[in-house]
Amino acid sequence: MQIKENIFTKLVRFIKYNKLFALFIIIFSLLMSLYLFGNKGLVDRLSLESEKNKLEKSLKEEQQRTEKLQKELNDIKTSDYKLESVAREKYGLTKEGEKIYKVLADTTKNNE
Repeated sequence: MQIKENIFTKLVRFIKYNKLFALFIIIFSLLMSLYLFGNKGLVDRLSLESEKNKLEKSLKEEQQRTEKLQKELNDIKTSDYKLESVAREKYGLTKEGEKIYKVLADTTKNNE
C-alpha cells in the first residue's frame, strides 16, 4: 500500500509542477486513441482492407467462372457436336431410332 501511495503522490507532484507537459500527454493520448479506435481509425481501416481483399478475390473467381461459362456457351453455339453432347448429358435426349439401355445394379447381393 505504501508503494502505491508513493507512486500516486509522485504522479500528482509531477503533474502539479509540469502542467503543460501533463496537458500535452493527455491530449496526445486522446488523439492516439481516436486515431486507433475512432470511427475511421486504424483498427476499422484494417478490417475494411481485409474485407476489400476478400471481395476482390471473390470477384476474380467469379470473373474466371464467367469467362469459362462464356467460352462453353460460345462452343455450344458454334459446334453441333458440343450442342449434341450437352443435350444428351443434361437433358437425356437421343437421336431418332436410338435405343437406350438402362443398367441396374443388383443391391440385394450380400458381399460374401
